Amino acid sequence: MRFIDQDDVYDHLPPDWDEKVEAAEKYVDKKVAAALADALAKGKAGSELEEICLVVRHKAINAKSSVWRAANDALKKASHDKCWYCEIKQDRSDKPVDHFRPKNSVIEDKTHPGYTWLAFDWENFRLSCTFCNSKRRDVDGGTKGGKQDHFPIIPPPAYARSAADPREHPKLLDPTDDSDTKLLTFLSNGFPHPANNATRTVERVEASIKLYHLKQASLVRKRKRLAADIAEHVSKGDAAKAANDESNFRFHKKAIIKKVRAQAEISTAARIYLGAFRDRPWIAEIFNRDL
Repeated sequence: MRFIDQDDVYDHLPPDWDEKVEAAEKYVDKKVAAALADALAKGKAGSELEEICLVVRHKAINAKSSVWRAANDALKKASHDKCWYCEIKQDRSDKPVDHFRPKNSVIEDKTHPGYTWLAFDWENFRLSCTFCNSKRRDVDGGTKGGKQDHFPIIPPPAYARSAADPREHPKLLDPTDDSDTKLLTFLSNGFPHPANNATRTVERVEASIKLYHLKQASLVRKRKRLAADIAEHVSKGDAAKAANDESNFRFHKKAIIKKVRAQAEISTAARIYLGAFRDRPWIAEIFNRDL
């Protein structure tokens, strides 16, 4: 998981973004107002009336999915087309925009109406691949995961139920929070792991690994292969440097740079694996670059 600066998203939103959001919000309000009037005319009241309006609100919001799809390009540019959770390229993903705070419901709280007021808020969008965002079972590795409408929190405060309520503390790691991304590390066998043993860190990382499906078998294998590739390039780079073989040294150094730069898949894991060799000045120089 690599830190995503949301300023990069804002810079690439469509020029008519505000108009799109305003039109969608008006559409939703109009549909809810019509449903409310109809329900009142039929004598509906109390919880039944609230439920009718909520169902209509959800349906109207989902009918305007074109709004968050319009933000897709901006989300992709901020992460070089990579899923914000697992850092895999999104060439074949079917539903790339995740609402971090779910718009329709919250699985952990059956009474929660969903964060409807954030449905069209671009700051609540995350670019997510199918394996991270949707319910999937990985037959190969025997794992299952997918964020779906999960949103576990660490109270207090309790779940927010309106824009006026104080923001709660998510248990899931958020790639737009730089401090969160530092809590997750990767072992050389490819498996994700808490970066420290603090109880809160372990709790949040384990929840994120499960719901973002970060133990998915092919993903683990990619990281394991990456760790081995970096170790091999470092070893061969050392040998070339010792032999004054400048051509081969440049080859292995360039290969490492390609793996740790922001555009590369799972580049955060690459930087973590490269960090094990920072005692070498030439590796430290790569590691300290802004790539």
